[in-house]
Amino acid sequence: MNSLPLRNIRVLEMTHIVAGPTAGRILADMGADVIKIEPPDALDPSRPGSARSGTFFFLNSNKRGIVLDLKKDEARAIFYRLAEKADVVLENMGPGVMDRLGLGYGELSRRNPRLVYCSIKGFLSGPYGDRPSMDELAQNMSGLAFMTGPKGRPLRAGASVVDIGAASFGVNGVLGALLERHTTGKGQFINSGLFETALFYVGQHMAQTQLTGNPPRSMAERDRNTAGGYAIYDLFACGDGRQVFVAIFNTPQWKSFCKVLGLNDLIDNPDLQDNASRARARPWFMPLLDGAIGRYEGKVLVRQLADAAVPAAIVNTPETVMEEAQVQAPHRLAQVAAPGKQLSVPTLPYETPDYVFTVRHDPPARPGRDTRAILAEAGYAPEEIERLMQAKVAMAL
Repeated sequence: MNSLPLRNIRVLEMTHIVAGPTAGRILADMGADVIKIEPPDALDPSRPGSARSGTFFFLNSNKRGIVLDLKKDEARAIFYRLAEKADVVLENMGPGVMDRLGLGYGELSRRNPRLVYCSIKGFLSGPYGDRPSMDELAQNMSGLAFMTGPKGRPLRAGASVVDIGAASFGVNGVLGALLERHTTGKGQFINSGLFETALFYVGQHMAQTQLTGNPPRSMAERDRNTAGGYAIYDLFACGDGRQVFVAIFNTPQWKSFCKVLGLNDLIDNPDLQDNASRARARPWFMPLLDGAIGRYEGKVLVRQLADAAVPAAIVNTPETVMEEAQVQAPHRLAQVAAPGKQLSVPTLPYETPDYVFTVRHDPPARPGRDTRAILAEAGYAPEEIERLMQAKVAMAL
C-alpha cells in the first residue's frame, strides 16, 4: 500500500531559505500537492535563500513551481484563484510582507474560510513579534548556543536545527488544523516561531537550573572526569584515526564493555561496581580505556560493542555517514535530480507499513518549471496563459 495520507491536500508555498521550504517538503512527501511560488528575481544573487544550492535540492523535492510577479494585480488575482482551491498556505516572508501584498490570512480566509494558513516567523506574538530573526540568532538568544560551545564561545549547532524544528512544529499545527476542520469546517491561522523553537530545546536546561539552583554549564565544559553524570560518556580515539563515542549507563554495560576491550581485571574491581564509584575512579582507569581503544579500528570496535549491547557510535562527517549500513537500507535515502547530478538525500524520519516516501517531482531546477500546467489547472485558457507569460505576470525562468 502506498496511499499517502495528504494526497488530497493542496498547498501554496511562498517560502525561502530553510524553515519554510522544510515545512513544504514535509507536507509534499506526505502526499500534498505543493505549489512553490517564486518571484521573478528568484535567481538573483541578492536572493541567496532561493539559490539552487544543495540545501534547495534537499528541501524542495515533490513540489511544483510557478513564478508570479505579485507586485502586479493580475498576478495577485492568480494567487487568489489558487488560494480559493487550496487547503494550506505556507509562508516565511519577513514580518508584514504578506499583508502588504494583500496575501495575509485575513484576506485569504475571507475568500476561503477553510484555508489553513501557516506562517513561520522569528518570534511568536509578544514584544518581539515584529522583529525578523534567523536560526543562528535564535540559537544565541535562547541559550542553545551557550549550551553547545566552550565557555565564552557560544556555538551554533552544525545544522539548521531551529529552522527545521520550527517547520516541524508548524506542520504539527497544520495537521491539527486540518483535523479540526473536519469538525468545524473552518481553517485556522498557525504561527510557528524560531525563537520559541530554540527556547523549547533548552527547556530541559532551564528546568534543571531552577530545580537545582546551579548555574548551567555548557556541554563543551564537561570535564572528562565528570562526564555529565555518567562514568563513561566520552569520545575515544581509535588506532585508525577515527573517533568513537561510548555511553555506559549501567553496570551490565560496563562489564560487557570491559570484556570487549580485554580489560577483565576491571570487571571485578571493588572500586568500579557502580556508576558513582566508576565516576570517582575515572582519573586512573580512563588512560587504560584510551590505550585499549587505541588498538582498534573504529568500525571494528563499534561493531563489537554493538554486538555486546553497549551503546557506541563512530563519529561521521556528512560524507562518511553515507557509508553506514543503516543509511544504505531501503527507503532511508531518496534520489533527486540536480543539474547534471543525482543527489541522495534523507527521507522523512518516520516509517509505517502503509506507505513509503518516494520522489514524485524533482525539485524545480529553474523557477516556474510548472507555471503553464498550474495555470491550466486553475482554469486559464491557453491563449490567456500565453498573454500572462508575455506580460511577465507569470513566468518560467
